[in-house]
Amino acid sequence: MADLFTAVRSRPLKTTTTSDDEPGLTAVRTSNLHQETTLPSAAGFPKDSSDVTLPRSKDALFQIRSPEDILLLFRSEPDTSHLLATLSKLSEPGSVGDFNFFDTGPLQTRITSSLVNDILPNFWPTLKAEEQLLLAATLRSLTGINAVLAKLKQTSPSGRDRISDNGQQVTVLIDCLTLILSGNDTALRLSHHADNDQTELTTKQHLMARELATLLGSGKIVSIVAQATDTVKLDHGMPTWLAKGTDFAAWLGRNIATIYQSLDGEIDEVAMRAYGAQVLTKALNIGYPNALLWAMIPLLIDDDAQMLGYMLHSLPMHAKKQLLEQLLRWLSSLTSSSGIDVEKDLENVPSVMPSIFGFLNAVVSDDSAVQRHLQIFLADPILSSSLTYPIRQAATSALATIAPDSLQDLLEKLMATFSARLFIDHAPVLQQESIAQTLLLTAGYLHRHNPMAVLVIARSSSHMQGTSNRLDASGHRARWLGMVVAMAVSSLIDKGGSKMNFGTDEVQTEEAEWYMGLVTAKGDIGDLARFRDMLLKTVSQSTNTHSKPAKKQAMSSSINGIAVFGPARPPRPAQTEVIGEKITELVEEDSDEDDEDLKPYAKPDSDAEDSDEDATLVNRNKARPPVYIRHLMAMLRDDESHDRFQLGMQHAARLIRRKANFGKEVKDHAEELLGILCNLQDPFFTPDFDELKLQAMIAALLSDVEHIGPWLSRQAFVEGYSIAERCIILSALGLGGRELAGFKNEDELNPTISGTDFASTRLPARLHATYTAEHSTSTKLIDTASRKIEDQLMQPLALKAADVTTAHLNAVKVRTFSSRMEVERTKRKAPANQLAKVFGPAFFVPLLNLYQQELAAYGSRSVFSSTQIVLTTFLRTLALLLHASGPATMALPQITTDFWDLLLSLRVQTITILPVLEAVLFALLTLLEVNTDKRRLAQEEAKKMIETQTWVEMVFERTGGGDGAMVGGGGEEEAKVRSLAAGVLIKLREVVEEYQKELFGRVIDFLYLTARLVEPMPIGLPLVGNLPVYVWRGSTLCSRCKDLVLRHLTFTVSTAPPWSCETFVEVEVGCQSFDPSRNAGLCNAPDAEQKVEEAERQ
Repeated sequence: MADLFTAVRSRPLKTTTTSDDEPGLTAVRTSNLHQETTLPSAAGFPKDSSDVTLPRSKDALFQIRSPEDILLLFRSEPDTSHLLATLSKLSEPGSVGDFNFFDTGPLQTRITSSLVNDILPNFWPTLKAEEQLLLAATLRSLTGINAVLAKLKQTSPSGRDRISDNGQQVTVLIDCLTLILSGNDTALRLSHHADNDQTELTTKQHLMARELATLLGSGKIVSIVAQATDTVKLDHGMPTWLAKGTDFAAWLGRNIATIYQSLDGEIDEVAMRAYGAQVLTKALNIGYPNALLWAMIPLLIDDDAQMLGYMLHSLPMHAKKQLLEQLLRWLSSLTSSSGIDVEKDLENVPSVMPSIFGFLNAVVSDDSAVQRHLQIFLADPILSSSLTYPIRQAATSALATIAPDSLQDLLEKLMATFSARLFIDHAPVLQQESIAQTLLLTAGYLHRHNPMAVLVIARSSSHMQGTSNRLDASGHRARWLGMVVAMAVSSLIDKGGSKMNFGTDEVQTEEAEWYMGLVTAKGDIGDLARFRDMLLKTVSQSTNTHSKPAKKQAMSSSINGIAVFGPARPPRPAQTEVIGEKITELVEEDSDEDDEDLKPYAKPDSDAEDSDEDATLVNRNKARPPVYIRHLMAMLRDDESHDRFQLGMQHAARLIRRKANFGKEVKDHAEELLGILCNLQDPFFTPDFDELKLQAMIAALLSDVEHIGPWLSRQAFVEGYSIAERCIILSALGLGGRELAGFKNEDELNPTISGTDFASTRLPARLHATYTAEHSTSTKLIDTASRKIEDQLMQPLALKAADVTTAHLNAVKVRTFSSRMEVERTKRKAPANQLAKVFGPAFFVPLLNLYQQELAAYGSRSVFSSTQIVLTTFLRTLALLLHASGPATMALPQITTDFWDLLLSLRVQTITILPVLEAVLFALLTLLEVNTDKRRLAQEEAKKMIETQTWVEMVFERTGGGDGAMVGGGGEEEAKVRSLAAGVLIKLREVVEEYQKELFGRVIDFLYLTARLVEPMPIGLPLVGNLPVYVWRGSTLCSRCKDLVLRHLTFTVSTAPPWSCETFVEVEVGCQSFDPSRNAGLCNAPDAEQKVEEAERQ
């Protein structure tokens, strides 16, 4: 029973109490009597006093006794100092008992998941470079890399239609992964974490090493990072080497070389060789062999090629064959890029070839499997033709040096292939030339080693028959190769005048002599160090040469600032010589004497933070950017610390947007945060305060539109706010809704850089706005947006009017085909409109209801009625939101009716106030533009259309005289109002004309059909021109339907003949008294069939 209890002791904390503390309470702390590990508060990092003071419970959790305490600390929103100290402790193996964080296990996985999901998105943007390195070093393990990749794959946005994408989170994850994998010894350090510096590896650690090799050597990292980068690069433009296959392969090659360089006996060499072989085997299939070998081979070449031997011996059989093939192709690309010509004499081969011979000797030596693969490679015409001649010579020389007995078998295979009739007639010339060259080289080396073997092969029937087949071939090149090979082989085995000589001019050329000289070619083994130096020099030159054109190529994908899709335009011809008079520089000898009168520039002032001589007065605890929303709210409430308040304002919008899609932290604190922002004042004259405040409010609004939209709308009508604060709230609603609809303009929402103007007598910004007539910052952005929409709505009307006035020039109004294609090239698919779903319940209905309640309660004393700037901003906000929502707005007919009633109710109040009148007309123009269903608008809103037309015509007439009857404007304002009124009238006329076309078109169609098919019987007066209304003989219509004929003419033909009473006529308003069985119709008429036939013939 005693084992179930733990000895504890309680002691009072030494805390300073104030007079408000209750005297009966004493703060105590419970601690374990056993030895505990207390994490120091410093740990090499300064204490962050800028953050909010943690509660005492969190200080208790900071006592690290076990890994569970670390996990609990990470999940309890620690401050920066505690986090950095814990990471420093966690990176040291054995600092928390026997717990190894870099091992694999359920507890390590939970801690890593908390680091990636909770700590990394919150703290990474605010950490310094060395602190980011510490966090990346903590995640440098198999579990950490997998967690970051999984989070990156999950976070990468799948499209552009989200409310706020995760581009910033993707950037954070890619930056962290780049730091985790950076370095040429990353794979080695990860393997050290896996084996925990043990001399004997367990089965679990072998599995970890294999999984680590699969992760690094496969293309998983490249594919995930490349997909994430392609998704967000249009917005963030962050190039990273992890997304480029060549750069990643080069990094992998350097890490593989580092693994083999570390075989110094301190760790299990067999396990490290196996680990390196696993990584290399996977890396050979990544798809970038040249980049891999360029980075790996120079680091593995030493004086005795020992590391190359380690690498080859540790590889499996199939990997050896694959590595050999890629090595030969890589060396071929190396020699071809050096300008080596395969048809020149050996004297023209660069002096580096002996080093390549020595390198291939080192690769082939002491490995029979590699020698066998090399022999098969040289005998295959397809594979051999992919190599340059110097590499084929080096490979043949290596076989002759290491395994001379294999040359006879190789020569027999080459002779059989070269003499085959099928190969002569159908093989490409390049393959025949490569086989001929390899055959002559092999014959020469074999003759020096075993002359009798060459004599036997040359006297065989296969060689004789092959020469005969070559001479009988139809191709000139095939015959020529047969003659040259036969003469070269004969020169080895025959003497004097018995040597074969065809005596033609074809075999007397320089090329023929070069081929015949291949049997005497020799390959000298050179120094490997020279080959290594050449490779390193070439790598450095290629890096300097090819680093700049990539940026230039990336800049050519746009025309006039617009993204272009399709083939790039050809470059313009460059000017290569100077045209015109040359400029000659005149240097005066006595210029130094004239410069004595010039005053030098004054030295720049020193930093204010370091100007104090007393080191104790320097502020060492500088404010840090906020990490959590609660930290941000505390910084915004701080009216005593200048640095904390301004830092909070500068990072508010970025922090809110970064965490909008990350958990529920922003949603849980959105109302409280917006309450602070709505009442926020600037106690320190912060630059661009209103814009920063507006950005933060927009970001908070977009985090939860359906809930925050109505709440923020209510704040605009709450008592206690100033006019500027109400305008900022309305601007946040309008601009936030436009961003939700896809009309985001980052340039206008970003703060402008202050302090770039020259000195002048201009007042400070806070006073200049007060004493001038400029628009205040609270309404500047929403006014700018409304001006743009006005221009967009009025431009088509102006163009249409211009077309009418220039109708006599229609013949020359031709749009070229190329210009249409240019426009199509730059078109992009518009993103989904998210505002159309929530405009009514989240924005329009709350604003309209609250406005009506405000007027009902206060009447003309309301700020929305007595202050024109508030009313103007209110109307422009509604109009902007309706325009951004578009024709797809849910419940658009009801919104149209309510908004139209609101605008008509302001006719009398706004007739003499130009700014408000302009806002009303702009709202009317937007309303008519959004409602694309003109027929519904004409049928349901006919009364409002007539009232609007009458009122707007009066406004148009009153603003044309310029008599100054309007308040708040002059000539430009009246001209603007007049143009908006004209636009509204044109829109109303378009609605009426379109409905008339549809209505009268149906009437004419009905009259035409009935006049042809039945005998006319006029009913009532003519309705359209001089045409009477016709119905069928023997009328089957009741009096109600006859009235419909006279008033609405709603009949339409629906089916093909022959018709019946039920199908010939459809009445949109159903006739209850229509009974075809009692009334004789067209189908019961005696001559109905004849009249139908006559109508069809006509």
